[in-house]
Formats: sequence, C-alpha cells, structure tokens
Amino acid sequence: MPQLRRFKPYTGPSFRRAQIIKLGRLLDMEYKPSEIADEIGIEVSAIYQTYLPNGCPHRRDKQNHIWIHGTSFAGWVMEVHKRNKAEPGFPLAENEAWCMKCCKVVKMLDPHERKVKINLNMVFGKCESCGGKVNRLKSGKAK
Repeated sequence: MPQLRRFKPYTGPSFRRAQIIKLGRLLDMEYKPSEIADEIGIEVSAIYQTYLPNGCPHRRDKQNHIWIHGTSFAGWVMEVHKRNKAEPGFPLAENEAWCMKCCKVVKMLDPHERKVKINLNMVFGKCESCGGKVNRLKSGKAK
C-alpha cells in the first residue's frame, strides 16, 4: 500500500521572496485586485480565494467593486509573512515528536540524545501510541 504524503497544517496565505520584494512598488493609493496581481506577480484568483478570506484589508464601493489600498496591503503581507515564519505548524514540547505512522504529535518514550553536528543534536525515542521509532532535531547550543 503506498504511503500518503503528509503536509504541514495550513497557516494562511504564503508569499515568495520575489513577491515580498515587489511590495515596495505599491503606492499610497487604491488598486483593483487585478492591478495588485499584475504588480506583485500573482494570480488574481489568489487574491479572491486566499487573501480576501484571510483578512486582506479592502473596501467595496457602491457598485460592489473591491478596492485594495497599496500600503495597507503591503503592511498586511509583511505581518502575515512574519507570523507564518514565527509560528510553526505545530509547536513541540521538550519530549514530543511527529510520528509518521500515527500522523500526529506524540510523546517520546525513553528519549535519548546524540550529537549530530557541533550545534545540532538528534533526539531518538519511541511513539507512545504505536511503539514506532520517532526522532527530532534539537539545537545543541549551550543555554
């Protein structure tokens, strides 16, 4: 039976480095979603399906057209990007790891550490649910 691919949990819209650099082009004015998409190099559908439902600052006029303020949008993107980098999909406690068989975060039974590189250790243990091997990387820096 083939293994299913596991993906990290959805944390909101993501932005490539090139898109973040192009945010500097946005002026202090209102743009149509298609204009923003052209300016930073994304699909218009990404704005409608991902950015707007996740809190992109915008307004609707009397004809129900969407207008996005350029500098507000750039600020929102930077905030979301910073939050996505700061918050991993699932924070792990000291003796926890991701079990590939159970597809969840589990406590490690009998954890033990081994130095991998100068500032990197590997923590090995067993899954408390299925008994399979689990491991995770840990900083080897002195605290």
